[in-house]
Amino acid sequence: MNKKKNALLWEIKGEWKTPSYLFGTMHVRDNRAFGYQALAEEKILACDVYAAEMNLDEINQVAMADSMDLDADLSLSTLIKPKVYKRLEKLFLRQVGMPLAIFDQNQPILVSNLITESLLSKDTPLSLDATLWHFARDHEKIMLGIETFEEQLDILARIPLEYQVKALSDMTRNFKKFRNQLLKLTDLYQEGNIRQLYKSSKKQAGKMRKLMFYDRNKIMADRIARLVEEQSAFVAIGA
Repeated sequence: MNKKKNALLWEIKGEWKTPSYLFGTMHVRDNRAFGYQALAEEKILACDVYAAEMNLDEINQVAMADSMDLDADLSLSTLIKPKVYKRLEKLFLRQVGMPLAIFDQNQPILVSNLITESLLSKDTPLSLDATLWHFARDHEKIMLGIETFEEQLDILARIPLEYQVKALSDMTRNFKKFRNQLLKLTDLYQEGNIRQLYKSSKKQAGKMRKLMFYDRNKIMADRIARLVEEQSAFVAIGA
């Protein structure tokens, strides 16, 4: 798509007649993530298939909510050290606008995600992923997911609780640093700087790199390769 290294949209060519496309998305509603929207929609129209990270129409909201629950004998307020928890309560109320106690039976990763979302603007009704999904579905494309909903739940289930607690505690103690890192990632995405985006994301993932990046990348690459050999596809997965 672009001869420059800084690009989020790439053309996939092979022996087959029609090209396919790979687009790196950002799962947010911030306008800064929508710079490629018009070009992405143009290429979606040229393809038979739209493949997202997972099939958004197959998301089971009940199963998703259940996966975010802690075991009955655990709570957020007992997993996090008292001093850190008090700081987190103030931070969460300020950023999210709700009492942390509401989420006391939820896994730390949910609280982390809610705080993360609060740091970015909500300029559009839907996230970039959902916006492109609806566009493709409205234009009657074949709708697929590269990963299944169950596979995504399994990945979440395999993130150790102690890792989640540490990540949330570190965010609370160093919130300014966390905010700056997130805003830097957003700027890198807006620039299309995928090399630096990957390096920064990998660094922040720490011990979760294999689970979150390496294993998934291999599986998704294999599935995308098989898909584009059969039909023209626009593949949109998180960058």
